[in-house]
Amino acid sequence: MSNATKPSNSDRYAFVPGSAPYPTIVSAEGCWLIADDGRRILDGAAGAIVGNIGWGRTEVAQAAAAIMPIGYVIPLWPTPSRLALQDELIQHWLPEGFNHVFFTSGGSESTDSAIRLARAYQIGKGRIDRWKVIGRHPSYHGMTTGTMAVASHLARQKGYEPLLLPFPKVPWDDPEQVLKVIEQEDPATIAGFIAEPITGAAGACLTASDEYWRVVTAACHEHDILLIADEVMTGYGRTGLNFGHQHFPFQPDVIVGGKGLGGGYVPLGAVAARDEVAQALVGSGFMYFTFTGNDAACAAGTKVLEIMRREKLVARAASQGAVLGKRLHAEFDEHPAVVEVRGRGMFYGLELKCSRDAVVMAALQRDLWVYPAGSGPVSDAVMVAPPFVVSDAEIDQLIATLRAAIDAVVTR
Repeated sequence: MSNATKPSNSDRYAFVPGSAPYPTIVSAEGCWLIADDGRRILDGAAGAIVGNIGWGRTEVAQAAAAIMPIGYVIPLWPTPSRLALQDELIQHWLPEGFNHVFFTSGGSESTDSAIRLARAYQIGKGRIDRWKVIGRHPSYHGMTTGTMAVASHLARQKGYEPLLLPFPKVPWDDPEQVLKVIEQEDPATIAGFIAEPITGAAGACLTASDEYWRVVTAACHEHDILLIADEVMTGYGRTGLNFGHQHFPFQPDVIVGGKGLGGGYVPLGAVAARDEVAQALVGSGFMYFTFTGNDAACAAGTKVLEIMRREKLVARAASQGAVLGKRLHAEFDEHPAVVEVRGRGMFYGLELKCSRDAVVMAALQRDLWVYPAGSGPVSDAVMVAPPFVVSDAEIDQLIATLRAAIDAVVTR
C-alpha cells in the first residue's frame, strides 16, 4: 500500500477495525472539547464521568510537571506527593476511621484490588474457605477478569465466561434476595460484597431503597463479610456529597475510587480501608502495582481535590445538579422514547426505548457527548453527567441538543 492510500492516523487509531469514527480532540476548556477542525463539542458526560472540575486547568498540569523530573520511586516508599494525597483524602474526603489508603492507576485496578483485599482480609482472620465476592445484577466494576467476574454486565462478559470465577449475584433492589443468596452460598464461604451506591454504566443510575442498604450493611457486618463501596463513578462529589454511599444507610468497610480522583488529567485510583481491615492484613504481603502511587499522578490528584474544596464544587454539584435534574425531568418524563429519568447530583441516566448507540452518535453529530450505558434489565440508556462547572446556559444547550438527537433517532 502506498503512502497515498494508507489510512490516516485517526483511522488507524481504533484498535478494532470498523469502530465508529470520532473527532480528534486537540484542546479543551471548561465543559467543551475542541477538535482539530475547530468543532466545539459540549461534554455532557465529563468524558467517561471523569472530569469533575472541567477541562483546561493548567494548575493541575503544573503540579504534575513539577514532580515529573523525580521519575520513578518504588511504590512502597513514601514521597511528598504520596503523603500529601494521603493526607488530603484522610483529612478532607474519607469518612472517619478510613486511615489506610492504597493508590492505583484507575478504577479497574481499584476494584480488582478490593477483591484481593477481601480475600486477604479473610485469610488474615484464618478463614481460608472464604473466597466468594457477591456482586449485583446489573453492575459494572471494571475490565480485569476479576472485576468482570464479580460484576453483571452481560455485554462486557460475553465470550469471556470460561475465564471468569462463578461469583454469586443478587438483584440490585431486592433485600430479601440478598439474605437468601448469602444463606444459600453459606456465609463461611463469602469474603466480600461489592456494590455501586448508584448503579452507573450498567444501569444508568438505578438506585436501591434505604431498606436495601440497611439489610446489606447489617448482613455483611453480622457475618464479617467485607462490604466494598465501588465509588469509581459516584465518588469525589459526583452525587452532591463526597461519596455516593453517604446518601444511604450504607456503611462500607472499603471504599474504592478512580475517575474523579484524577479529574481526567492523570490515571489515578485509590482503595481506602477501615483501620481494623488494614490491621488484618499484617503479614499478608498484599501486593502493589508497578505504578502504584505514581508521583506525578498523586501531585495532580492532590491539586484536583484542592480545587474541588477551594471552589466548593461538591456543593455546586448538588445545587447545579438540581437544575440539571429539574430540566431533564421537565423535558423527558413524558417523552415517548424515554422510559425513565433518574439520578441525583451531577449524575443522571435516561433509560431509552430506542438504540442508545444511535442516540450517542446523533448527539455527537450535533456536537454533544453523552455516555452510553445499560445492561441486562436496562438494555438502552445514556448518562448525562457534565463537569460540575457547567453553567445554566450550557445545561439548556445540553438538554435541547439531547432532545433533538433522541427525536431524530425515533423518527428515522
